Amino acid sequence: MLYELVAIALATTLGKLIIQNRGVVRKIQSMGNETLPKIMRKDQEHHFQGHRFLMLFDSSGPVQSELLRTLKADPRIIRSYIEKVSDKRKLDAGTSLDRASRRA
Repeated sequence: MLYELVAIALATTLGKLIIQNRGVVRKIQSMGNETLPKIMRKDQEHHFQGHRFLMLFDSSGPVQSELLRTLKADPRIIRSYIEKVSDKRKLDAGTSLDRASRRA
């Protein structure tokens, strides 16, 4: 299954975790530094800006659970989510970033 991960942190740790568990990282794209839409709080700290990246990857369900556990434990991660990408499209399925830029 193809999934899309959007997080605010470094991608290398997560990419290694996916590859070590027989997953495939298809694409990592930096979305740059950005002011957050609202002040977010984690670990008794307030954050108003962050660096975003997008990662397209294939993996099993247990690997995703481990990714989410790793993301929650990492103090550098403010927010993240994993979204299933429709596999009915071509192999080079557009990411949410690509779709948003086409609308603008």
